[in-house]
Amino acid sequence: MIAGAVEKFGRLDIMVNNAGMHLQEGPVADMDIEIIDRIFAVNFKGIFFGCKYASRQMREQKHGAIINLGSYGGKLGFPGYAAYCSSKGAVHTLTISLAREMAQYNVTVNALCPGLAATEMHWSFMRNEAEERGMTFDQLKDEELETIPLGRYAEGRDMAGTIIWLSSGAGSYMTGGLLNLNGGLYFA
Repeated sequence: MIAGAVEKFGRLDIMVNNAGMHLQEGPVADMDIEIIDRIFAVNFKGIFFGCKYASRQMREQKHGAIINLGSYGGKLGFPGYAAYCSSKGAVHTLTISLAREMAQYNVTVNALCPGLAATEMHWSFMRNEAEERGMTFDQLKDEELETIPLGRYAEGRDMAGTIIWLSSGAGSYMTGGLLNLNGGLYFA
């Protein structure tokens, strides 16, 4: 993919590593190794290899912006989702490490840490939780929306605006950031 972009455009200015999935996990003590391996293969290794090959090109051209998709779950951890949260926490640490490595080449590396988003993956989490708690999906949705100070779920446009900023000259001094995009749900 990167070689194709460089062949077509002569360089690689922006790399957005947007990989994420989850599976039914449960308690750590009972988790199957196959679930852990699959989640880390997509959520961490997918982003790691995107960073690896993008950084090679950007190091050579001495310019670029890498944006990874983390999660506020990677900052907090949630019971029953340790593999998902740990994989996103690993993305956060990768982001900081790579930012420090690539700064000398004028390459910035940041991660977006969305909170509750209007995505099929989040709806899947919610369906499971609603069933476990004996409530409807809509009841859980109303409950969640009350916890978000801005009163709405994140949407793609919220991520896109931040990606555009980080990829532009206006965001060129930001590196190693784990940016909360969560409507005020979590600040650390």
